[in-house]
Amino acid sequence: MEKNHVFQHLQVPFQKSLIYTRLGYAKTKTVLEPHTKSQIEKWITQARGLCDMTVVYRILPVIHVHENGVQLAEGIEFPGKSLARLLMHSTSAVLMAATSGHKITDEIQRLQQTGEMSKALVYDAAASEITDAGLDWLAAFIRRPLTSQGQSLTHMRFSPGYGDLGLENQQTLVQTLELDKWGVKLTESYILTPEKTVTAIMGIEAPSAEVRWFYEAKHLSGTQPKPLR
Repeated sequence: MEKNHVFQHLQVPFQKSLIYTRLGYAKTKTVLEPHTKSQIEKWITQARGLCDMTVVYRILPVIHVHENGVQLAEGIEFPGKSLARLLMHSTSAVLMAATSGHKITDEIQRLQQTGEMSKALVYDAAASEITDAGLDWLAAFIRRPLTSQGQSLTHMRFSPGYGDLGLENQQTLVQTLELDKWGVKLTESYILTPEKTVTAIMGIEAPSAEVRWFYEAKHLSGTQPKPLR
C-alpha cells in the first residue's frame, strides 16, 4: 500500500501580483495611492503569517483509463471524461492537498463580523493565493526527480468541481489522503473546511521511446547523447 507524504508549517513562495489580480486590480491600468498600496502590502504580510501550511500527497499507480473515468490502485476510482483525457498517458496519479489551517479563516470571519471588510477582503485573497501556491510548490517538488528519469507531470492539475469531475469526489481525496489528521473536514455538500483548503489530481507520464533511449544511453555511456532524428 502506498503511503501519504506530509509537509507541515511550510512557507511557500507565491506571486503577490496574483493577489492583486484576485482583488480586481489590473496591473497596467490600476493606479494605487502609495498609502493604499502600503496598507495592502502590510495586510498581505499579516495574512501570510496566519497561514499554517500543510501539504499532503500520495502517488498511486494507474490501473486503467477508460473513456468515462480512471481506475487507480487500492480500488480508487474517479469518473469523468476530462480527467481520463488528462491521465491518458500517465502511469501513476498524484493525489494532493494543501490547507492553510484554521487561524487565517477564523481571522477573516472575525474581520467580517467587526466590519473590517477591506482588510478581510485582502486576507481572503492572500490566503487563497498562498494556498494554491502550496500545490504549485508541491508540483515542483515532485517534478524535480522525475525530470532526471525522463518522466513528467501532466501540464495541469484537476480538482473536484472542475469540468465533469463532480464535487462529491472530494470525499475520495479526503479519505485517501487522511486529511482529517490535519484538521480538514468535508461538509454534507462536499465543501472543504477550513475554507482555504484545495485538493487536486495530477498524472506522472512515462517517457516516450525516444526519451527512454536518450536517458538509457546517457546512463550507459556517461555522455550526453544526441537526440534521435
